[in-house]
Amino acid sequence: MVFKRKKKQTTLKNLKSLFFPEGGWRRAIEYLSHRIKRLQDSPHRIALGLSFGVFASFSPLFGFHFVLGALLAYVFKANIFASILGTFFLNPITFPFIAAISFKTGIFILDQFFNFKNERNSADTWILDSEIKGLGVFEKFIVEVYFDKFIPYAIGGIICGIITGFIIYVLSKSLIDSYQKRKRKRKINKINTKI
Repeated sequence: MVFKRKKKQTTLKNLKSLFFPEGGWRRAIEYLSHRIKRLQDSPHRIALGLSFGVFASFSPLFGFHFVLGALLAYVFKANIFASILGTFFLNPITFPFIAAISFKTGIFILDQFFNFKNERNSADTWILDSEIKGLGVFEKFIVEVYFDKFIPYAIGGIICGIITGFIIYVLSKSLIDSYQKRKRKRKINKINTKI
């Protein structure tokens, strides 16, 4: 009895810590900002890494955001650790907003350029009836999810990710640059006072 109660309490505690970190969101954000400040790299590479991480967080490839952000950072010679930190832009609080904005943007783009109808209920608009009748239940489900959800989310995620990544790059580069200049100035002042 006692064992079951403790197990249930720890499960609820783990579930709660998924949405609300033990130290609170403010402490988690402060920790990430301290980690970014301590990165030893140029402001351009750190900011570029952060922007690739934020861009990756808009991807519908859930579970691969770290990999996608790190891969983009590696290819474009950005800071890989900063890109991993940037993927924390997607968290349980921001996910509903990111998903809704990405999906709605994708639907809007597809509707404007490819006559993609918002009112469709199945993949019949994409595949002829004769072709869809030959598919099994699993294949119909995959086709409907792929065309009705994944493609709009991916297109909207790319567009919103590029815009948000650019904003993060511009803001973080100037902040990191000014922080590194102040840090160098403090070091020079310390050296001068010791002499």
